[in-house]
Amino acid sequence: MKRTKNMAAGFLCGLLLTGITYTDLVYAASPSLSASADTATVAEGDYVNVDIDLGNNPSISTLGATLNYDSSVLKYDSSDWNGGFSGSDMQMASDTGSEVNLSVVCDDSYAQDGTVVTVRFQAVKDADSIPVTLALRDMADADLSVVSDCQVTSAVHAPQGDSSGQKNQADQAKDTDPDTVDLENPDETADISIVDEESGADEPITVAAADAGGSAGSQTNAPSDMTQGETAAPSQSVTKTQTVAVQAAAKPDRNYQTGAGIGIDMYLIGAAACGLLALLLSVRRLKK
Repeated sequence: MKRTKNMAAGFLCGLLLTGITYTDLVYAASPSLSASADTATVAEGDYVNVDIDLGNNPSISTLGATLNYDSSVLKYDSSDWNGGFSGSDMQMASDTGSEVNLSVVCDDSYAQDGTVVTVRFQAVKDADSIPVTLALRDMADADLSVVSDCQVTSAVHAPQGDSSGQKNQADQAKDTDPDTVDLENPDETADISIVDEESGADEPITVAAADAGGSAGSQTNAPSDMTQGETAAPSQSVTKTQTVAVQAAAKPDRNYQTGAGIGIDMYLIGAAACGLLALLLSVRRLKK
């Protein structure tokens, strides 16, 4: 009987240790390397800064990366390395006319996440995109072991362009139809009316454009047959005499818990419970 209890206690302790080890493996993330520009478009003579970012830094000792660029659009200007590198670390940047080779060799190691180096280009002509791509040449950790699982995003992320195209489309719609109202202009929303098809009467309604988070616009003096959940649908323009009766769609909560990862949590809870049970069995055995 005692032998069986000892075996059970040992098995439960092993299960607990296995759960802890498994959790470490699941949550261990691979390093990542990516680049981002501070503008989406450039005009001739403008400057664009491209940040090279390192995530989940494995504490690197060396790093080699290359920025390839279109020399008909951009020309290399300068490179600015992160101030977290020590004075004895070597940082190098060399331009070949179509690519910038970046290298850093640390005297010890570098463990910070975030921007490693910022490369500055100047536009030689107008462009509606940033023609730059990123490539990783080599990476080694503090033990000088090659880091082979780094996830590299070659495309350079750029901010979203402005909404001038949408504004131009709204202006063209106004020129075509004088009854068209731009909801983004608060001066033009006061006289929007809704036609009640049953009574045939026009009832005034004030419509505000949806905010950036996608919330519905506010309304006043709404027809009595419109429920509290009904709002005017957000859009770029609406005709003054257009009938508006839109049922608001139910949107899922962004913070809704999908249950992802619950299996791991239950595994850990079970392992912890087994460990406590093994401890109680051991204490009971000692008392006997």
